[in-house]
Amino acid sequence: MQSAKLIISPNSAGKLRDAETTKLKLITAALVAFSTRGYDASSTRSIETEAGVKRGLINYHYGSKEALWKAAAEHLMSLTERELGAALDHIKAVEEGARLRLFVRTYVAFCARHPELNRLMIQEGMNNDWRLEWLLERSVRPWYAQVCKLFEQADALGMAPKMSAHQFYYTLTGAATLLFSNAAEAQALSGRNPLEPAAVEAHANAVADLFTT
Repeated sequence: MQSAKLIISPNSAGKLRDAETTKLKLITAALVAFSTRGYDASSTRSIETEAGVKRGLINYHYGSKEALWKAAAEHLMSLTERELGAALDHIKAVEEGARLRLFVRTYVAFCARHPELNRLMIQEGMNNDWRLEWLLERSVRPWYAQVCKLFEQADALGMAPKMSAHQFYYTLTGAATLLFSNAAEAQALSGRNPLEPAAVEAHANAVADLFTT
């Protein structure tokens, strides 16, 4: 007996693509809104407007503003894990004495590509509520542990700055992200776009020089 085959009509496939496109637009607009205005100040109506989609599609696809926030945060955390996870795997193959510097440079470049991550963490890190706890459990605690471990390995080699791993985590985060999170301010002051590849490279080297010898 032949097994039944699932046949998807071209029309159904088109609707699936349209739905995924709409959801990506909503996720993108939600990340901008939540990371710049904050959760409470971001209405579903404003997010739909900024996404360029019809009213009511957030409830249709996600059911609620809370569910949209979780979907947007999940999208960002998954992307972070893929990119930085691959970078950490690569760093493990590098000579021990060079790992911390390579990590710092890689992290700075990542922050330039995704300034919305730090903006979101600033918004959510100010209040100990369900969104911060979600972020901590989903990604931040494991990431914190990996960064501290890398620092402690460099410290054991005598190649880490004179600070605790905890201080390193936050000092690096600030140094690596602020230029890109405040890109408009930085460009207004310097007349140079900090997100240009050459500017990102220069900042990556400058931050690495702060933490490595």
